[in-house]
Amino acid sequence: METCVAAHRDCLRAPAPTGTLPEATRPTSGRSQDDAEPVGGRATRKKAAHALVHGMLAQGHSRRAIARHLGWGLNTVLRYANAARWQDTIRENQPRPSRLDPYKPYLERRFAEGCTSVTRLHGELVSEQAPVTYGMVRAHIATLRETPSAAPPRPPTVRQVTGWLTRHPTPLSEEDRAGLKDVLARCPELDTAAGHVRDFGEILTGRLGATLPPGSRQSTPASCPGSPASHSTCVETSTP
Repeated sequence: METCVAAHRDCLRAPAPTGTLPEATRPTSGRSQDDAEPVGGRATRKKAAHALVHGMLAQGHSRRAIARHLGWGLNTVLRYANAARWQDTIRENQPRPSRLDPYKPYLERRFAEGCTSVTRLHGELVSEQAPVTYGMVRAHIATLRETPSAAPPRPPTVRQVTGWLTRHPTPLSEEDRAGLKDVLARCPELDTAAGHVRDFGEILTGRLGATLPPGSRQSTPASCPGSPASHSTCVETSTP
């Protein structure tokens, strides 16, 4: 079984992100998630202040007169007066979207690969017609340099996966179960081999050999390329 797993050691590694540049996005119609109405005490106060300012504007009061009457700063009154909706007075404090946002995953992948040259990364984006500036790329790369990068998890070893497959599943930890599930999902050949191991284990632990017809021979198709069994069988049992 260890030889079989070794023949498929590439399946033990999780697939890396493609890192391809995103396609140009087009504005979509309809209401976005950002248009959801804010709730809470702050939202209630903002809504009341917006209605008050616009109500006084509708009565013909000037912005300066409203500021004097309410005892507010002129900039505060202007903020409410210039907002078409009260929700806009809350959203203004949120980070503004950047043209670089769709390309940040690509930059982060290239940075993790060791490409830290702002000039080169900017050139790669420009060559793909990305609407970004050198300053945008430089600012984002600066944040990546300040943030410690987390090392990717190490893939399980051949011996470790062999142990997962050949041991009884009951004592396996949740982490081991999840690791085995991921490996088998990526490798149909190992998944088939795992089924053979389970069948063989049931024959041994349940002493079911006597239930087979006399002289019968059970062989499974080769499903482990690269192993010695690939020329005959991966699992073979026989009865006297």
